[in-house]
Amino acid sequence: MKTFPYEGLKNPAQSLEVVDRNNAPLCIMAKEDVLRQGLLHRAVALLVRDRSGRALLTLGEQGWGFSSYGQVAAGMPCESSAQDILLQEWSQEGGRLACLGLMPPSASNGLTFLHLYTASLPRSIINAKALARDRHLLVDQDELKGLGAHFGDLLSPVMYAALEGGYLSHF
Repeated sequence: MKTFPYEGLKNPAQSLEVVDRNNAPLCIMAKEDVLRQGLLHRAVALLVRDRSGRALLTLGEQGWGFSSYGQVAAGMPCESSAQDILLQEWSQEGGRLACLGLMPPSASNGLTFLHLYTASLPRSIINAKALARDRHLLVDQDELKGLGAHFGDLLSPVMYAALEGGYLSHF
């Protein structure tokens, strides 16, 4: 069972830390209120890849984006949140994460401090997900750069911003 550092918080998994422009916590609020009001908070994006370096993009409402995405629950370290995503969505417990960087708040990333991670998964998992071509796209570094350069409108705003900002230059 997970432990949350804020004792007495009724529903810590549904609470987010509101942060200031320096990424310092200001208060804790219900997730729905933070998102509705567009307040600064923390989130993580995970780009899973196979051992040969091909990344698996996921199609979302705004276009092709990171493999997985989630908000950071109040009091939880960002890396722990990424590990939770790896376990819950990819069935990989204790996977090795590599940090790609921290994107500052902007309109493209939903006014979050977005912590970017990548994880290398077994080829069998990546290939099985890639079979769902209407939901996933398997690309290498050059193909991702080509998407950004020639078909940027097909990428989600956050994926495009991460690509343009150099965060994905060596995934």
